Amino acid sequence: MNTTTIETALLARTYLYQITQMLFGDEPTEQLIDTFFSEATDEALDLFASSEAPAFQEALDAFRSCKTAHESNRAAFAQQATRDYMRLLVGPENLKAPPWECVYRTNERVLFQESTLEVRQAYRSERMLPTNYPHVSDDHIAIELDFMNKLSVACRASLRADDLQEYRRLLGAQRTFLEDHLAWWVPKYADDLDEAAPASLYACAGKLVAALCAVDQDLLTELEQDETRG
Repeated sequence: MNTTTIETALLARTYLYQITQMLFGDEPTEQLIDTFFSEATDEALDLFASSEAPAFQEALDAFRSCKTAHESNRAAFAQQATRDYMRLLVGPENLKAPPWECVYRTNERVLFQESTLEVRQAYRSERMLPTNYPHVSDDHIAIELDFMNKLSVACRASLRADDLQEYRRLLGAQRTFLEDHLAWWVPKYADDLDEAAPASLYACAGKLVAALCAVDQDLLTELEQDETRG
């Protein structure tokens, strides 16, 4: 890949991690939902559209179907998204799709487990910690996506600064975090979201994140190999 193509790829994945982080981390406003279904998202997804992975094609279909529902009645869609956000990510009832990695590591629905500390160590290794540390469980879906977003931003910056050693290191750090964390548990989380709120904004976003994690691993590997050859 040439530098322009690489920067375009890095920008697209940065955007996708950022917009999905915002969906899972904040109550959905009409503006946020409009942004999620905007041309900017379409353009970012187009970068991965050539992927032959069935899960990514299924996620694209879900995204397009959800976008159509949104366009048919934006106000009603936003109201339902807010209800789903409260039910799926806030409570107070037991969450049918718990948004924490540690819940999927064991059969215990308990936060702050050993896997949470492993995620925290990954953050510390990059000198990053959640804003509400230590009062939140570090392995919340929104926090892990935010970590990937920040690493991607740093990766783009190192490439622009021609710091290829740091660029390569950050590519590897992102791929490792995906392999060890997000790509491991988010597919299961996405299935739970789809069961708890089928055809909802969050079922759509869950499928998209799960599929993105898979194809992004391939992209990061390709970028690492491409830079090594260079």
